[in-house]
Amino acid sequence: MSRLNKANEIIELAILMQNSYCGLTIDEIADKFNCCRRSAERMKAVLTEKFPNKIEEVENFHDNKKRWRFKKGTMNWLINFSSSDFANLEMCKNLIKNPNKQKEIQEIIEKIKALTPDKISNVDIQELLYNQAYSVRQGFREDISLDILQIINEGILSQKKIKAKYFDKNVLLNPYGIIYSDKLYLAAHNNWADKIWLYRISKLKEIKLTNDYFDKDEKFNIQDYTNKSFGIYQNEIFEVELLFKKEATPDVQEYYFHPTQTGKLNNDGTYTLKFKACGEYEIITELLKWRDSVKIIAPRKLKDEYNQTILAMVKNIKE
Repeated sequence: MSRLNKANEIIELAILMQNSYCGLTIDEIADKFNCCRRSAERMKAVLTEKFPNKIEEVENFHDNKKRWRFKKGTMNWLINFSSSDFANLEMCKNLIKNPNKQKEIQEIIEKIKALTPDKISNVDIQELLYNQAYSVRQGFREDISLDILQIINEGILSQKKIKAKYFDKNVLLNPYGIIYSDKLYLAAHNNWADKIWLYRISKLKEIKLTNDYFDKDEKFNIQDYTNKSFGIYQNEIFEVELLFKKEATPDVQEYYFHPTQTGKLNNDGTYTLKFKACGEYEIITELLKWRDSVKIIAPRKLKDEYNQTILAMVKNIKE
């Protein structure tokens, strides 16, 4: 392990020891850093030597094991926040649909900013958020290395080309933004096909940031791009009109279907929902969750495909 990595682990251990009310044992340190007990003892010894008056032993704990922690506030100067950290907090805030909760989280973000000694640029935060379209979707959660996401983010912000292997093909991409769906996608201009394509980030291997810059199409807006579809992939956009039963109205009024949605409460208590999007398969999959509480009014093509899907399911049951 390099000296830099060792230093980072010592700093991380110091922060953990400050955040722990009951303190950490040698075994817990070894488990956290995936090292042997002797290495864990050396890490603790380094901190004890450098901060002899700041570390205290926790007494009378129920398991009778020796535990150590930093006195509260001692290691605050080691904790810092980056633009990327605040962008992630903003993203989490925007994923919540309750406006009161959004306001509470925004207040927390402002408090953290006030405690941050280094000035955080709101321009950097907005740039990170602008390049990451996000939506709440149910589905798979992929295990993707943070190193890969950092390379992609750097490519997006610096407008540098990225080399990678996508399945069995070598690709050279101009990264435009990350789209959060049931899977994580990179929206990028493919230099070979000369168009914007979506790439599953989990399938991008041997990814490298090049020193070659690219000119970004200023007309391209990733939020507008994602707003066109109900799911991920783009095709013909159509106007969808849905009618929900009275019993479903309270839930529908609080449910997020699509960025373009508009709703109307009818006199009989039913609820009409409209939006513009493409992606018949994704829309049908979503509507099946509502069972007999929803009726497709338009378009006719979507209604026919929905009915065919239900008939196929009934056929499977009968067989």
